[in-house]
Amino acid sequence: MIEARLTTQAIDPNALLRELGHAADGAQVLFLGVVRDHHQGRAVRRIDYEAYEPMALKELQKVATEVAGEFDLQRVLVVHRFGRHEIGDASIAVVIGSPHRAAAFDAARKIMDRVKVDVPIWKKEHFADGTVEWVLADKLVKSEPSGG
Repeated sequence: MIEARLTTQAIDPNALLRELGHAADGAQVLFLGVVRDHHQGRAVRRIDYEAYEPMALKELQKVATEVAGEFDLQRVLVVHRFGRHEIGDASIAVVIGSPHRAAAFDAARKIMDRVKVDVPIWKKEHFADGTVEWVLADKLVKSEPSGG
C-alpha cells in the first residue's frame, strides 16, 4: 500500500500504525508534524491549513509513490489534515513499514522534505499579538492585520 490522504479529522497515529502493519516488517516509522506554540521567536495561537484539495492530493500521492520507489518500500501512508489546528494537534503523519529501519527513517525524512516544497498546502498562522500570516513551503506569502 502506497497511499496519500487528506482529512479534516484528528490524526490517530495508533490506527495508522495498525493499518499499515505487516508481518514482514522489521521497522515501522511514524513521523508526526505537530503545531508548536512559536514560530521564529513569535508566540503562535493556532494554525489553519488550506489547499486546493484535488491538486494537493495528487502531489502528495506523487511524493509518496516516488519516495517509496526510491527506497524500494511497499508500505507508505501519508495523511495531511486540513482546517483549524490548535497547539499540539498533528497536521501530518508519515507512516513507513519496512523490513529494515534505515530505509524507513530515510524515506520519512525525504517525504517531509518534499511535502514542504512540492505539495501546495498553505498555512495561516495566527500569532498571539493578533497578526496573521499565510505561509507556503515555509515562505511568507501574505501578512494580514488582526482579525483578517
